[in-house]
Amino acid sequence: MLILSQKNPWMPLIILIILGFTWGTGYSIARFATTNGVPPLGYSFWQTVGPALLLSLFLKLKRQTLSFSIPLYRYYFICGLTGIVIPNTTMYFAAPHVPAGILAVIVNTVPIITYPIALLSRAESFSWLRLSGVLCAVTGLMLILLPQTNLPSPDAIPWIGIVLITPLSFAICATYIARYQPPQEKGALALSRGMLVFACLFLFPLTLINGDFYTLHWPLLLPDWIILLEILLSSIGYILFFKLIKIAGPLYYSLVDTIVALTGLFWGRLLFHEKLNTWSGSAVLLILFALFLVTQQQQFMLKFARFAEHSYK
Repeated sequence: MLILSQKNPWMPLIILIILGFTWGTGYSIARFATTNGVPPLGYSFWQTVGPALLLSLFLKLKRQTLSFSIPLYRYYFICGLTGIVIPNTTMYFAAPHVPAGILAVIVNTVPIITYPIALLSRAESFSWLRLSGVLCAVTGLMLILLPQTNLPSPDAIPWIGIVLITPLSFAICATYIARYQPPQEKGALALSRGMLVFACLFLFPLTLINGDFYTLHWPLLLPDWIILLEILLSSIGYILFFKLIKIAGPLYYSLVDTIVALTGLFWGRLLFHEKLNTWSGSAVLLILFALFLVTQQQQFMLKFARFAEHSYK
């Protein structure tokens, strides 16, 4: 049931579009940064520590302090690893090798991948409609992998398989959150901040050990500005996400994946002149249609959203 704003009935739609546009822009930004001298691990670190600092400042202004306990430590670690470190880093490693539009479409197959996991764990009931959505998505992925698509070269094909680690990891994180939600009174934004902090603690030594730390320059170079832009957009995205859940409800939020994918395709076309031919265009349509089928009344995927709706402060 949608909980639309009584003051401005258009506000949920406006936030939804801005949120989808903000998240969808990140794929082209990542591709630009990682093809202009920023190591993927270094980029991943900045896109973790930056939002962590900005969210901490935002919550400080709201007088919400950072609290810890053993259960929260475990929650932050598992969600930080599966919801931030693994998916983001994998995506950034693949970004230079996969068109930004295709990357956006594949990464946003999270609901499609989550459904079989939820089905196996008995968190979801069987549905032929949603199963057909999964099969549509698989068919779409096969069309992307076929020869003569718009992949830059045959060398990009293995990277498509690597990209799939990102939505799989997000799906595992969603499964964990749905089953092991921490106390709601902590606040969803505060929990996101804790996940980011733990992800920083994991990524910082890993980045240093691999020699992939990227030092911001002064005066700032173009890649530095790009990093700061994505930090800002990512932080705004976190706030808009929970705001949208609060004023419009989780069912309304389920539309965002399609907007993110379309935005990624738009920026890929505009910035990198990426074109969809018959094969890849058909693949994208199949995956978008699969998203529509799988997210219809999928209660499991909405558990985290409902949690956010009740715990946003």
